[in-house]
Amino acid sequence: MRPERNPAIVWRLEKKIYDEAWEAARNDEEDFDDKGVLTLMLKGGIHQLNLVGAEIWTRVDGQRDDAAIAAEMAELFGWEPEETVEAVRAFLEGIASRGWITLS
Repeated sequence: MRPERNPAIVWRLEKKIYDEAWEAARNDEEDFDDKGVLTLMLKGGIHQLNLVGAEIWTRVDGQRDDAAIAAEMAELFGWEPEETVEAVRAFLEGIASRGWITLS
C-alpha cells in the first residue's frame, strides 16, 4: 500500500520537543514516546504524534509504500524488520481510519 497525506491537514514538527525525544530515545529512556513531537490540525481539531508516529508521518509522501517506510523505521530505531512492517501497517491503517491519509 502507498499512503498519501490528506492535503487538508496542516502540520508542523515541534523541533525542540522532537530533539528532546530523540535524545531520550538515544539514552534508552522509556518515556521518549510520551512526547508529542508533531502537531496535526484538521477541521478545528488538533492532534499530536509521538516520535515514532512523526517519523512515519514525515515519510508518507505518496511515493514510498508501507514496506519502504517500515524498512526505514527498522533501520532508524534498530527494530526487527518483520515486526516493524506489521507495526507500520497498523499505524497507517489507524490514521487512515481517521481520514489523515489515504491508502492505495
